[in-house]
Amino acid sequence: MTKYTSINKSIINSSSATENYIIIWLDSDINHTNENTKNSFHSIKHMINSFETFNNIDECSNYFKTINNEQIFLIIVDSFDQQHSHLNNLIKETIQINSVYIFSNDPLKEKSWEDESKKIKGIFTEIKSIINVIEQNINSSKQKYSTTSIISMVDMNFDELHPSYMYSKLLIEIILKINYDNKAKKDSFDYCRKYYADDNVMLKAIDEFEQDYQNHSPIWWYTKESSIYILLKNALMTDNIDMMIKMGFFIRDVHQNIKNIYSQIDRTVKFIVYRGHEMLDVDFDKFIKYKGGLFSFHGFLSTSTNQETALNFANTAKLYDNKIGILFEMNIDPLMCSIPFASLDKTSYYLEAENEVLFATHSIFRIGDMNQIDDRLWKVNLTLTCDMDEQLKILTYHIRNEIQGITPWHSLATFLYKMGKYDEAIEIFNRIVEVTNDNDNEKFMTTLSSTYNNIGLMYDSMGNYSDALSWYEKALEIQSNSLPSDHPSLATVYDNIGMVYRSLGDYTTALSYCEKTLEIRLKSSSLDQISLTNVYSNIGMVYESKGDYSNALSYYEKAYEIQKSSFPLDHPSLTLSYNNFGGIYSLMGNYSNALLYYTKIIEIQEKSLPSYHPSLAFTYNNIAHVYQLMGKYTISLSYYEESLKIQDKISSPNQLSLASTYNNIGLIHRFIGNYPIALSYFEKTLLIEEKSLKSDHPSLALTFNNLGTVYQSMKEYSTALLYYKKTLEIWQKTLPSNHSSLAAIHNNMGSVFDSMDDYKQALSYYEKSIEIQQASSFTNHLDLASTYNNIGEAYRSMKDYPNALSYYQKTLEIEQKYLSSTNPSLAFTMSNMAVALEANNQYEEAYEYAERAVDIFCQAFGPNHSQTIVNQKYCDQLRQKLLPVN
Repeated sequence: MTKYTSINKSIINSSSATENYIIIWLDSDINHTNENTKNSFHSIKHMINSFETFNNIDECSNYFKTINNEQIFLIIVDSFDQQHSHLNNLIKETIQINSVYIFSNDPLKEKSWEDESKKIKGIFTEIKSIINVIEQNINSSKQKYSTTSIISMVDMNFDELHPSYMYSKLLIEIILKINYDNKAKKDSFDYCRKYYADDNVMLKAIDEFEQDYQNHSPIWWYTKESSIYILLKNALMTDNIDMMIKMGFFIRDVHQNIKNIYSQIDRTVKFIVYRGHEMLDVDFDKFIKYKGGLFSFHGFLSTSTNQETALNFANTAKLYDNKIGILFEMNIDPLMCSIPFASLDKTSYYLEAENEVLFATHSIFRIGDMNQIDDRLWKVNLTLTCDMDEQLKILTYHIRNEIQGITPWHSLATFLYKMGKYDEAIEIFNRIVEVTNDNDNEKFMTTLSSTYNNIGLMYDSMGNYSDALSWYEKALEIQSNSLPSDHPSLATVYDNIGMVYRSLGDYTTALSYCEKTLEIRLKSSSLDQISLTNVYSNIGMVYESKGDYSNALSYYEKAYEIQKSSFPLDHPSLTLSYNNFGGIYSLMGNYSNALLYYTKIIEIQEKSLPSYHPSLAFTYNNIAHVYQLMGKYTISLSYYEESLKIQDKISSPNQLSLASTYNNIGLIHRFIGNYPIALSYFEKTLLIEEKSLKSDHPSLALTFNNLGTVYQSMKEYSTALLYYKKTLEIWQKTLPSNHSSLAAIHNNMGSVFDSMDDYKQALSYYEKSIEIQQASSFTNHLDLASTYNNIGEAYRSMKDYPNALSYYQKTLEIEQKYLSSTNPSLAFTMSNMAVALEANNQYEEAYEYAERAVDIFCQAFGPNHSQTIVNQKYCDQLRQKLLPVN
C-alpha cells in the first residue's frame, strides 16, 4: 500500500551566494587542512559559494557529481603527487572544474603535472598567490559582457521558450507595479547587511549605498557594480525569487530609469549592438541546432556599439578547453519591438561608457545566422523581437489573470503561492494585514478575512493542518458576522476547511463542509463553473479516501466535464482532473489508464513549470507507484528517487509529502528484499508523521502496517503483529467497515499467524479479509488475489494440497488478467503452485510452473537475484526427479 500526499508548492533552484564558484582544497593530510587555511581565503569569501575540504579522492569525486551550475577552483596539495595520473583523468572528465592549482613547497614537482591539462595553472608555493589568481579569474568572468544573464533558449520543441522565462517575467511585472516605501527599502538594505554580515568592506559599501542612494541615478549605482548590484545581478541570473523580491525596489528603479531615457529617443533609427559571451561546449552543441528559434536574456542586458569591446570578452572563452566564445551581433529596430533600452553615455558610473547600451529585463531575440570565425569562437546574429511562442503566450495570459490581486502586494503573495514559496507568501500576507488597519471599514474586514483564508491556505499547503484550520476559522468568523449565509466567499472557506479535515482523516466532517460548499455554489446567481470544478474534485477526493471509488469517479468526471469545456486540453488546470483519474484508476488496478493520465500531466508540467517544481515531484511519485504495482521495481525506484531529488532542493518542503516519498522508497526496498534499508525509510516516515498527525490518523496506521510487513519479512513475528494490531485499531476507529484497508490488514495479520504455524487463526483472518472485500462497493481484484494466495499457502502448510491448488489457481487467473506477463507476482504464485503440485506427486506440472517462474524472476530481477537463484535451484531439483532411473 502506498500513500498519496498531494504536493502543491514549488521552488526555483537558487544559489544563496553572489557568484556560482566553489573552492575545493584536496589534501591527504587532514591535519594540514585547518581553519587557518580556510581563513586565508577570507578576502574573496564574498565571491564564492563555499570552501570545501577533502582528504580522499573518491569522496571528492563523488562531491563533483553533486555540482550542477557552479564552477570549481580545485587546489591540490602535493601530498597527492603520486596519484597525479588518476587526478588528471578526473580533472578532464569533470567539466565543472574551471582551474586547478598545485600547492607545493617544491616547485620542481611541476614536471609531474606539466602538459597534462590546460586547466592546471601551475605550481604555487604560497596560498596568497593562488588567491590572487583565483580573484583575477573570477573578476574576469564577472565582467558585464560575459555570462551574467541567465538565458532561455528554444527547447526540443522549435520556437518555445522555457517556462522559467514566463515566471521570471511575471514576477518582474509585479515588482514594477509595487510602490516601495521606506520600510521596504530598509528591509532590502538589512537583507544585504545580513547577507554580508562577516564582511566589513561590503557592510561599509552598503552603508554608503543607503546614505547616498538619492544622490545618483539607479543606473549609476547599477554600473558601479556595488554590493547590492552583485546581489541583484545574481538574483536575475539565477531566477532567485527571494533575492529578486528583496532587491525589488532597485529592479524597479533601474527599469524606470531605462524607461525614462527610452522615452526620449528617436525610435525610427535602427542600430546594431554587440555582446561577448561564453558558453559550455555541451550547451553550444544544443544552441547551434536552433537557428530561427527564440533566445532570451532574463536579466538587464548590457551591450556595446563597439564590436571590438564585445569581441575581447568573447575571446576569454579560449582560456578554457570546455567553452565556446560567442560574439552576438544584435539588430535593433525600435519600431518592431518596444522593450526599453538606454544609452549610458550620460548615466553610467564609468566615464568611458559612451558605447554601452543597457536593455530592460527579459529581452527576446530571434536567432539568425551562425558562423565560426576562429577556433572556439563564433559569431551569432540576433534580432530583437517581441515574439513569444503561442503556447507560452496563452499560458502567461492565464497565469497573469490567476495572480491578479487587489494590490501588487496581493499579486506578489499569490505569485509566491503559485511557486510554492509558502513561508515568503505568509510574510507578504502578514505585511498586508499590518499596513491595513482601518478596522471599522467593511471593505477592510472583507480583505482581512480573505487574507486570513490565504494564510490558512499557505499552512495547508505546507502540511501544517492545525495552523491552517485556525486561520480558516478566523476567516469564517469574520465572514459569518458580515455576510449572508449563502455568500460565495463562505463557500471558499467551507471548501478549504473540508479539505483540511480530509487531510486529518476525519472524512465525515470533511464531507459535510464540502456539501455546504456545493450547496452555496449551486445556488449562486452568477454560477462560476470553474469553482464547481474544485468542489466536485474535492468531494471525489473525500470519497476516494473513504474507499468509495464509484462515487469518487463520478465526481471526478463531473469536474472534468467542466474543465474540458473551459480550457484547452493541455492547460495546467487539467492536471487536477488527470491526477484524479490517474489515482482512481491506479486504485482500481487499471494501470495502463493510470499511466496514460500521469503521462499527460508530465507533458503539461514540463512545458509550464520550472524544473524543480514540487508538482513534478508529486507526479513522479504517482508514476513510480503505478510501476511498483506492476512489479517493475527498478523503474519505480528511479521515479521515487527523482521525486526525492526535487524535494531535497526545496528549502521548506511539505514534511508529509517528504514522509510519503520516504514511505514509498521503503516499500520498494522491502519488495526487493533490502529489509534494513526499507526499515530506515519507514522510520523516517514515522518520525515526521508522529510530529504532524493525530495519533489515530489513518496515514500513521499505514506506516505501522508497513513497518509490520518488514519485521514479518525479517521473521520478527511478534514485533510485526504488534504493529499490525496498532494499524487495525486505528482503521477500525476511522474507516468504514468495508474499507479495502481493513481487508488488507486482516490479510497481513493472517499471514503472520501463518508464518507462526497457527493456520487456524490465519485462515480466520484471511476469511475476514475476503468477507470485507466482497462487501465493498468496489473490489480491487489484485488484493483479492493476494488473499486467495495466502489461503492457498495456509492449506499447503496444512498438507491440504487440493484446496491449496484451488486457491492458487484463483490467484493466478486474476493476476494473468490484470498484470503484465513479466510481473514477479505471477512468478511467486507459479512457484507456490509448483511446490504444492510436487507435494501432490504431480512432478511434470510442478516442473512446468517452476520453469515459468524462473523465467519471470530472471526478467524482473536479473539472473543473479536471490529469488532467481533459489527458484532455478528448485527447478533443477524437479528436473532431476523427472529424469529416467538407469
